[in-house]
Amino acid sequence: MVSLNIPTKEECIIILNRYKTSPIVIKHCIIVTQIAEDFCNQIPSVDKNLVVAGAMLHDIGRSVTHSILHAVEGVQILEKENINQRVLEIVKKHIGTGITKEEANNLGLPADDYFPRTAEEILVSYSDNLTCGKHQCSFEETLKNFTNEFGADSHVVKGFYNQREFVEQKIGK
Repeated sequence: MVSLNIPTKEECIIILNRYKTSPIVIKHCIIVTQIAEDFCNQIPSVDKNLVVAGAMLHDIGRSVTHSILHAVEGVQILEKENINQRVLEIVKKHIGTGITKEEANNLGLPADDYFPRTAEEILVSYSDNLTCGKHQCSFEETLKNFTNEFGADSHVVKGFYNQREFVEQKIGK
């Protein structure tokens, strides 16, 4: 049976606390949600409830691990909570700007597709990328961090540009 359960922001806080997610991670999730909600308010075609739930829960797996595996751990936690599959996809695909199957293998992730494709998946991933710890950061700040870590020609940097372009097109900038 497919779950239709898309929790509210308040229900997400309860779920995060149930799994003993640290206050720092919860604060981060709230900031990501605020950024994502700002985008949603400018893009009426997206499912705001889905974006809010995905943004609030995207890092619940950090209650288990702070490695890249937190995305997979988060999906496993939320499956137990009977959360909507579309929210699970947001949680799974929020890492970086997407991860290739080869990278997934090298990182110890299960072989799968980790690229955000739907508007809701992209909005949460992009909003997460615009968050530096406990505060919002600029596109340029994140770009500099990605370039230093992965290289200017990496698919991560190209993906970040693509995310910005997607969001700006939807907003009409």
